Amino acid sequence: MRTETRTYEVYNLHELTRESQAKAHSHWAEHCDYGWADENRKTLQAFERKFNIKADRWSYDSCTYWYRFTSHYSEEEDNMKGTRLLKYLVNNYWEDLYPPKTYWSRNYKKKRKSRVFVSDDCVLTGYYIDYEILKPIYDFLKAPDDTTLYELMDRCLDGFFKACRDDMEYQSARKPLPRVAKQTIMSFYMTEHYSTD
Repeated sequence: MRTETRTYEVYNLHELTRESQAKAHSHWAEHCDYGWADENRKTLQAFERKFNIKADRWSYDSCTYWYRFTSHYSEEEDNMKGTRLLKYLVNNYWEDLYPPKTYWSRNYKKKRKSRVFVSDDCVLTGYYIDYEILKPIYDFLKAPDDTTLYELMDRCLDGFFKACRDDMEYQSARKPLPRVAKQTIMSFYMTEHYSTD
């Protein structure tokens, strides 16, 4: 019978050389899960439910994104633009885009909805990416132009996936690793030594 023992020299991040820190960062970026994928997916699904579209195939990572979507609007609705599209959005989606502002009592036991003031704060799921997907619609409502409904939905999805990519890029950027390593007490090994009995 033969016994093998493996020995590692374990270091904290600040004890590693720059080259080893870069290697640790690339390993961390490859194996780190993106923590907000579920929230992003819920926002996309809520957007698809509100508006008559379906994102069929899509993907994003820290460098790129791509998507395809199908519009289930009629051809006439897809080609609406300008003032006609503005009136269509106001008549069909105003309540979804601008819900009444909620006021709470001092002890948060009673609430009431305003009859005058509205809010556009994360109206789909309560996550900040809601605003990113709806931003082209809000911009269009402020200043209508010759954008068609189909183009507007494309801009919404493009803004959403761009924000997801940017968020994922920020998470995998080089700066957060020292913070994560400090919070989770990560240890790193540089060399392996084998001894055989």
